[in-house]
Amino acid sequence: MIAKEFEEFLLAHLENYLTPEEELAIFIDSHNVSHVMLLLTNNGFSRVPVMTKDKHYVGTISMSDIIQYQKEHDLTEMELADLDISLMVNKKLPTIAFDADLTEVMHKLVDASFLPVLTNDQLFLGIITRKSILKAINSLLHDFNRFYEIQPKED
Repeated sequence: MIAKEFEEFLLAHLENYLTPEEELAIFIDSHNVSHVMLLLTNNGFSRVPVMTKDKHYVGTISMSDIIQYQKEHDLTEMELADLDISLMVNKKLPTIAFDADLTEVMHKLVDASFLPVLTNDQLFLGIITRKSILKAINSLLHDFNRFYEIQPKED
């Protein structure tokens, strides 16, 4: 459990944690592999969220997901190029509900560089990155005593 004062301090920065969907590179599940590979390589993204046209979250895609699919199905570059990425989307990465508590967010970010944030209806809202949480913790470590007085607990 996170100490109440720490959680209050971090939650005050909550609006800074979420990178909204409209500010992100995203793919639609019907995009073809050649389009996705071009954007992934040219923009240096390692993993990108994938959603349907009506903004329902599907999963994420990376170059390694595409290459793994190609190997598993013994496909040539030409055979792979026009396939929809929906066939190879990674659905195993953790997601977070829009109303998740800070403890859950931090636990899941241990193993993921970002968490897709979803509504109860699986609509994609954006992502919370490990970087945004680390920035908030950095702020906590440097600025906490400007807002709170720290005293040892008496027995």
